[in-house]
Amino acid sequence: MRRLAPLLLAGLAATGPARADTARCHVIYGGEAWTIDASPTADPYRVAGHKIGRYFEFKLVYADLPTTGRFIRAYTYGMTSGDPVLIHQATYRPPFDGRADAYGFTGFQYVYEPSKSSELQYWCEHLP
Repeated sequence: MRRLAPLLLAGLAATGPARADTARCHVIYGGEAWTIDASPTADPYRVAGHKIGRYFEFKLVYADLPTTGRFIRAYTYGMTSGDPVLIHQATYRPPFDGRADAYGFTGFQYVYEPSKSSELQYWCEHLP
């Protein structure tokens, strides 16, 4: 048992910092709020989107790639036809410091779905 305790502590220490390095977006649509988190990944194409209400899908990608480095991308898709159509994409590079207006590294963003005139709002922060 004495040998097991240091291994358990080492395992907890190894997983702790990885969870803390997170991008978090606060998404608002139709009076409802969603929180979407993303941790660094080396495989950004496998990140799934999140359905937001009836007309939107929001995808948050926090990539850490050996060739291009770290970046965070926010994608918004319109869903009026049933299939996702990209209507907004934003890319952010380090440092992911907050802005003076207290809406994280993105500021407060508005995205409009063109055929229904629906409005989605979001802002993102980095939790180091």
